[in-house]
Amino acid sequence: MSANQYRASSPVPEPPENATILIVDDEPSNRELIDAVLQRESYRLVYAVDGPSALAQVAAQPIDLILLDVRMPGMDGYEVCRQLKSDPGRPFVPIVLVTAVQGPDERLKGVAAGADDFLSMPFSPVELITRVRSLLRLKRLHDELERSKHRLEIQVAERTAQLRQALAELQELDRLRSQFISSVSHELRTPLMYVKGWVDLLAEGALGALTEDQAQAVARAQQGARQLTRMIENVLDFGQLRVASLQLQPVHLAEIAGDVAAALSSSATERQVALVVSVPDDLPAIKADPHHLEKVLRELVDNAIKFSPPQGRVQVVASYGGAPSPSTGHRPGYVLISVSDEGPGIPPGRLQDIFSPFVQLDGSTTRQHRGAGLGLALVALILAGHGSEIQVSSQVGQGSTFYFSLPIVEIPSEPAQ
Repeated sequence: MSANQYRASSPVPEPPENATILIVDDEPSNRELIDAVLQRESYRLVYAVDGPSALAQVAAQPIDLILLDVRMPGMDGYEVCRQLKSDPGRPFVPIVLVTAVQGPDERLKGVAAGADDFLSMPFSPVELITRVRSLLRLKRLHDELERSKHRLEIQVAERTAQLRQALAELQELDRLRSQFISSVSHELRTPLMYVKGWVDLLAEGALGALTEDQAQAVARAQQGARQLTRMIENVLDFGQLRVASLQLQPVHLAEIAGDVAAALSSSATERQVALVVSVPDDLPAIKADPHHLEKVLRELVDNAIKFSPPQGRVQVVASYGGAPSPSTGHRPGYVLISVSDEGPGIPPGRLQDIFSPFVQLDGSTTRQHRGAGLGLALVALILAGHGSEIQVSSQVGQGSTFYFSLPIVEIPSEPAQ
């Protein structure tokens, strides 16, 4: 069947247009035979008569497919194929090895050289056209994949640059925020210090005796000054706290719990709330930042007192958890700390809201308990820096319990006798 007859009867889909095919063969008759089949297929045909000229053709122009004779003087088709396929920077070009030699050994050599297909002579026009079209479609898909990959790489690079720019802007905003908070807190604290100092002098009678009504007014002013001082400290701590700023060291919880109870006993007494601290003196030392741990306990206990009804009870409980580890010779474990109250409780749907900054469960202008809504958010932030997490269990009308755990400082066990 001639090439023209094949074109008239073949059901094979139309070939890709503008494809360039390199025909490499030292025999003119073989080149003419392939040319006769492919010349009307809308392909651009180029030729080479040996290995070096084939390599030169590939280097000089884009090639979409190579029909490569195996038996050529000097550099044979296997070596040409091997050189073309061994260059990782060269675009993918399908190579069909054309040979008159039959047998599995020849095909194995072609596979080892990197050939994509084989064509045994003599071949039929249908076989040649089918393989050429199939490999050209493969080439086209491969090229489209490479273009898509390149476009994706550009998009990723652009997106990465945008994210880096956004990160730099966020870091700058964070720096400005911390600077602003620090500056504003300082400016607020300075006049507040004078106000608090004069109010304390009034309360102590240093400026003269006070009537009962005046003493009550001054006491309320003292309470407001303390509340404002605490709010400013929370805002400053929340704006500046970083994990790197925590100084983790062995801490005896009983000492810190005692200091917190002493500091808040007057507040509990004023609200007619019983404050009970159950922290054994012999608890193992825990790994924590003493200043920030005291702030956590103070915030939780103060919060519990604030929300407890008269005659209510606030409990601070700590217990050791964990088991001995004979394999390491150390005593691993943790201390579980909880603060419970008998307050109104928290609705189930609002349990996580209370740890968000500037959130108050009672957002009305007439709410009973004032604050900036930073206390529990600060607690969560500090404990996260310790590698811990604040948790809460609550029942509406029955109270709430906040609890967290901190690792103990590992202490070598007693050597075996």
